[in-house]
Amino acid sequence: MRHEVIIAPNAMESMVGRNRKTLWRWWRKEKSFPAPIQINGRTIGWREADYQAWLNGEWQQ
Repeated sequence: MRHEVIIAPNAMESMVGRNRKTLWRWWRKEKSFPAPIQINGRTIGWREADYQAWLNGEWQQ
């Protein structure tokens, strides 16, 4: 069984070097960043595979 890695918002901010507000703008308005997923209740995060694709320029909405 393969376990999917999820990146927490604080970790994503550090990895990208931008604050959460910028990440949201990229995702919601500019459609240039992967959407986060809801893990349970109000907890969200990003799939590591989506982040890696975005880094490599392979991510598409």
